[in-house]
Amino acid sequence: MSGRGEKAFRSLCRWTDRLERLVLAALVGGLVGLSSIQIVLRNVWHTGLVWAEPLLGMGLLWLTMLGALAATGRGRHLSIDLAEALLPRRAVAWLARGTSLFAAVVCGLLAWAAGRYVGFQRELDPSVLLGWPVWKYQLVIPAAFWLMALRFAVRIAVPAAWLVVPKADVGLPGEGRVLT
Repeated sequence: MSGRGEKAFRSLCRWTDRLERLVLAALVGGLVGLSSIQIVLRNVWHTGLVWAEPLLGMGLLWLTMLGALAATGRGRHLSIDLAEALLPRRAVAWLARGTSLFAAVVCGLLAWAAGRYVGFQRELDPSVLLGWPVWKYQLVIPAAFWLMALRFAVRIAVPAAWLVVPKADVGLPGEGRVLT
C-alpha cells in the first residue's frame, strides 16, 4: 500500500474525529444547558418545560451511542490486552483482525436487531416529541451500530501500521492529560 493511501486514511480519520468531538461537545453543552434551565424553572418558578425530560432522555441516548462510535473510531473501546503481552507480535496482529471481525459481526447483528426494534416502535408507539415521532430519535441506535461495524471492518482491511496513532495525536485535549 502506498504512503499516499496511508496519508489520506489518516487525514480522513483526523477529520472524522474532530467532527465527532464537535458534535459530542455540542450535545453535552445542550444537555447541560437544558438541564440547568429545567432546574431553575422547577425550583424558582415551580414550573418547567413539559418536553424537557423526554428530550434529555433522547439526548442521553444520542450521547451514549455517538460516544461509543467515537471510542470505536479512536480504538478506545473496551478491550482486554492480555494477549498482547503474552503472544508474539505476528500472532497479536492476527488476533486483532480476528477480534475486529468478531466485533464487526456482533455490531452488525446489534444494528439489525436495533433496526427491528425501531420498526416495532414505529408501528406500536404513536408518541411525539417536539413534532417528531419518538422512533425517529431512536434511529441513532441502528445507525451507530452499523457505523461501528464499518469501523471494525476497516480495522480488518487496512494495514496495522495505519491504525497506530502518531505521537502528535496522542493526548489531545479532553483525553485527561494536564495542559501545561
